[in-house]
Amino acid sequence: MSVMDRPDVESIPGDLDRFLGDFFGRGGWHSEIKYDPAVDRLYLDVRLADARLSADDRFFSLVEHFARAQDAVLRRSGLPLQCRVYAADGRDLSGALHARGSSYLDDDARGRGMRRRLLLLSLRRRFLRRVLPGAALWACAFVFLAGVVGVGLDVILLLAAGALTLQALLLRATGGRR
Repeated sequence: MSVMDRPDVESIPGDLDRFLGDFFGRGGWHSEIKYDPAVDRLYLDVRLADARLSADDRFFSLVEHFARAQDAVLRRSGLPLQCRVYAADGRDLSGALHARGSSYLDDDARGRGMRRRLLLLSLRRRFLRRVLPGAALWACAFVFLAGVVGVGLDVILLLAAGALTLQALLLRATGGRR
């Protein structure tokens, strides 16, 4: 396999950050990719800045899942990936990563419970980051139009439908995020 056929490994830390960012605050860790030419292996190093993450099985299972998926892709090109996790004080938590993360990925009974916990965590974060601010803005607009301006409810609903249609058209035309 030539050098040109190898996948883009520089984007792996950013991909991990985006993946974990759907579940946890982005300031809790720092990830980087390293290459050891002596053993021809990539290392994904995750350094925890938030000490609470070192006790969170959800975090470890997500990191282990991501590392396994990336390793499977990279092994096809002949370049294995190993994930290492370090605590804020520099302790190596890689053993805990594999023990705690793998237990949820390999055991179906424990895995179901973990998937349920991760789903609730993701829904809570998305609700607080995306749904709640938009709902509050719409509520304020309705109160302003009805209470201050004195517009009737039927006109407000018509304006809301028009605004949503316009927003959908603009997102579609500009190729907005999905």
